[in-house]
Amino acid sequence: MAKKIDKSRRNFLFGAVRRIKNEKSDGPTASTAEAVDTIKQANALYVDGQWEHARLKYKECIECDKNDADVRYRCGVCLYKVGKYRQAKLEFERTLRIQREYKDALLYLGLTLVRLERPEKATALWRQYFNPQAVPVQRELNLQLGMMEQGILDPPETIALAVEKAIDEAGDGVG
Repeated sequence: MAKKIDKSRRNFLFGAVRRIKNEKSDGPTASTAEAVDTIKQANALYVDGQWEHARLKYKECIECDKNDADVRYRCGVCLYKVGKYRQAKLEFERTLRIQREYKDALLYLGLTLVRLERPEKATALWRQYFNPQAVPVQRELNLQLGMMEQGILDPPETIALAVEKAIDEAGDGVG
């Protein structure tokens, strides 16, 4: 993933300038170090696979900044991992509204649609996905898309498990 600007830190620093000039902030008030610490805690839980705890921490982060695509994406992955597919779908859609080309959100939104037994809706999303660092995922998606185009449709559970296995094989290639 590309390096992110720490909005809370930037807002905190500019907040001091605004106070000196008696200007009002046009955006949300920075949550300073607390938000940064919460994101760090959430990320650590995410890496450890503690999906429910990480989800709760990411929800706290979303309350501070509703337009952070990375936080929304990771919250969506947590929801997906605990089987809350409808909620995960909403988070991936929100991620894509914020950042339309968020490739991993495209991948997981398609996967979520498969889990919701709508694999035909996943095809348009997966056609947009391109990640040369995730060769196993690309290979599996191309296989699944080819099979769907030929009218060979495995049960959604089988498709989801195959793509999840490819994601696991790709490791760090998928965020």
